Amino acid sequence: MKVAIFGAGATGCYLGGILANSQVDVTLICRDYVKAPIVEHGGIGLSDYLGNASRAMPSQIVCSIDELKCNEQTPKVFDIVFVMLKCQHIMSISQDLVAITDETSSIVFMQNGLGSFDEITNSIKQRALYQGITSFNVLAMENCTYHQGTEGGFICQAFPQLQELCSHVNREREVIEPTNNINGVLYSKLMLNLNNAINAVADIPLKQELEQASFRKLLAKAMKEWLAIVRAEEVQLVQFTKVKPSLVPIILSLPTWLFKLVAKQMLLIDPKARSSMWQDIQDGKITEVDYLNGAVVRLGKKHGIETPVNQQIVEQIKQLEQSSK
Repeated sequence: MKVAIFGAGATGCYLGGILANSQVDVTLICRDYVKAPIVEHGGIGLSDYLGNASRAMPSQIVCSIDELKCNEQTPKVFDIVFVMLKCQHIMSISQDLVAITDETSSIVFMQNGLGSFDEITNSIKQRALYQGITSFNVLAMENCTYHQGTEGGFICQAFPQLQELCSHVNREREVIEPTNNINGVLYSKLMLNLNNAINAVADIPLKQELEQASFRKLLAKAMKEWLAIVRAEEVQLVQFTKVKPSLVPIILSLPTWLFKLVAKQMLLIDPKARSSMWQDIQDGKITEVDYLNGAVVRLGKKHGIETPVNQQIVEQIKQLEQSSK
């Protein structure tokens, strides 16, 4: 089985390292600045919250699909391609994905948010397309090492080739988790990711943001709008936190002193950590807000549910995008 990781950033490198450790033929398709340290350090370093540590070298690392040409001058065909780019970049690689796959291949889109998958399915035909998410955080560390800081796995829509891959990877623990409720997974992850934009607007580390009642209450209101839509969509959410999704806004709305007691686990994050959307704003990039809070607004209109909080957050992010150019 040949597997490709397309758009290998921190999370993609972690997955690539896991696959390489499991003796899977895996190719990373990434930027030069990602490839160089992997080569320099002799592979991808992996560590996790359980104390495991290893280093693995992928079968191949390329910076463009042109490097995948074989002697027959045809691109290498992969059995599975995991797409790790953000939502707003997916459409730009549609033709590349077609070029490195065939009718027997499976392409798994590992994006947060909603909307980009619908866009790509209208562009790519005669390919099996699936969705997935990463349910844990990956921290890039020194010496080209990527650290899984919390429990969780790569949760993917179940399909036959994935089961074969799992037989190679999940021997010691369930790293790749097949699911038959991908909508529940995506909708639950989106609820948690509604904070990405709020953190970008707050312009402070995540821990500081969550310690301030005003930002927590704003997040709680954004989540309540989403929960109303989830009920209208009749989607069964999955539980990523210690409590049921419906209880998260209630806990966020508690007085700060009580919140710190009840939600200790939620505050166990790097004091300097910020959301990736905050980083995109700093880098002058277009964010994925249209696929997160913007998805709440779109689906709210579909069901006749008002979403003023998420609408305001989207507008604030758009202003920040313009001012950062």
